[in-house]
Amino acid sequence: MSWLARMELGMDALARCRFRDAYAWHQAVWGCFPGRPDADRDFLTRTDWLARGCRMYLLSLSEPTRPAWCPEEGWAVKEIVPSFLQHERYAFDLLANPTRKVASFNAEGERTRNGRRLPLTDEASRLTWMQTKAGQHGFRLEGAIAVEDAGVSVFRRQERTGTHAGVRFRGRLQVTDRERFIHAFHHGIGSAKAFGYGMLLLQPLF
Repeated sequence: MSWLARMELGMDALARCRFRDAYAWHQAVWGCFPGRPDADRDFLTRTDWLARGCRMYLLSLSEPTRPAWCPEEGWAVKEIVPSFLQHERYAFDLLANPTRKVASFNAEGERTRNGRRLPLTDEASRLTWMQTKAGQHGFRLEGAIAVEDAGVSVFRRQERTGTHAGVRFRGRLQVTDRERFIHAFHHGIGSAKAFGYGMLLLQPLF
C-alpha cells in the first residue's frame, strides 16, 4: 500500500518556507510524518519548478499528513491501489540524477571504499544509463525516449556544499519483471533519491 501526495506552493508560500536548498526541502518533508523521529525514510519526492511557484510530489509507504508549510488549498493525497501496478505498459516521467562512479584514492594512494559520482552530460550516455536501469528494475523501454536537462540543485549538509544534475526522461515502458518493477516504483531509480530524484510517475496505457 502506498500514497501519492501533491503539494502546490505559490510564490507567497515559498517565501514563507525559506527552504534554501535541496537538503532543507528533504528535511521539511518529514513534517508529513509526525511522531516518527527515528524512522527510516520510506518516501520519495519530486519537485517541478513552475513560473509562479512549484509542484511537489510525495510517494510514501506511510500515509502522509499535510505539513504546516503547505497551504490547505495546495494539498491533495490519494491512495495507490495495488491494481495500479498490475498493468503491462505505462507512460512514464522520471526526474533522475544519472551518474557514473569513478575510483577515489586517499592521501596514501589507496583506493577508498566508495568512489566519486560524476554526472553524465551527453544524451547518448544518459540514454544508455536509462536503458541499463530499465533492465535492472524490471521493465524495458518502448519507442523514442525524451531526454532533457532539468537543472542543477544545490544542497548544504554539515558545512559541505554539493550539487546534483537533474535529467528528465519521458516515454513508454513495458513491464518484464513485476516484482522488481514494483520495488522500483516504491524505492526509486538511481542516486540522490533523498534529494528529490528517482520517482517514477506512471500513467497506464490500455
